[in-house]
Amino acid sequence: MPFHRKLALSLLLLLVSLPAVAQPVAQPQCRLPPQLEAQACDRPQQGRETPRGTPGDFDHYILSLSWSPAFCASQAGQRSPMQCRDNTFGWVVHGLWPQYRGKRDGAGWPQYCAAVQPVPAEILRRHLCLMPEPQLMQCQWAKHGSCSDFTEPDGYFAAIARMWETLVLPEPQPGQSARDYSATLVAANGSGGLSRRSLRVLGGDAGLRELHLCLSRDLTRFTACE
Repeated sequence: MPFHRKLALSLLLLLVSLPAVAQPVAQPQCRLPPQLEAQACDRPQQGRETPRGTPGDFDHYILSLSWSPAFCASQAGQRSPMQCRDNTFGWVVHGLWPQYRGKRDGAGWPQYCAAVQPVPAEILRRHLCLMPEPQLMQCQWAKHGSCSDFTEPDGYFAAIARMWETLVLPEPQPGQSARDYSATLVAANGSGGLSRRSLRVLGGDAGLRELHLCLSRDLTRFTACE
């Protein structure tokens, strides 16, 4: 047998004998509703939702993430078909919240700092797989975006998307404590500067439900939480 054919046969036998390499698991595709309407936030601005603060007057941000399976197990989740019926998500974005260092007017954050227009339907659609509830997006822009450094919803949600892309978010394990998950998250994102001082993991007997990542006002680095 010619040498080149012997070599080709040897290489083929070697490849066959190697263990199969696991292929990456494809992420579930996000199914968007056929139509979206740009409806304003429907929360009454009274009681706990009373407006306070001035646009741009804050000290740092919190990027809040929610564990979707925990939300979907709640009564509120049963009323969210996009998130809990038509799709299966892991971590999703809750919002980007301007915060004070300490308290002003008896509170730790500003809210509803100015009247805003509803988020346009095209912006809702662009970011809905990251924050899978149109009314939540409207209310986050009205409540928190109105107090931020962003004057338009496109910039606010685009900034959230950019930060999301830099994060590694391991799936919580059954029964994993907030302390243990904090260590896992820091290990996965330590090269980006995340430390336990910049992180809050919220949960209870039913498991983890929320992450708070504290960020500098210019959104370029993690900072210590209050």
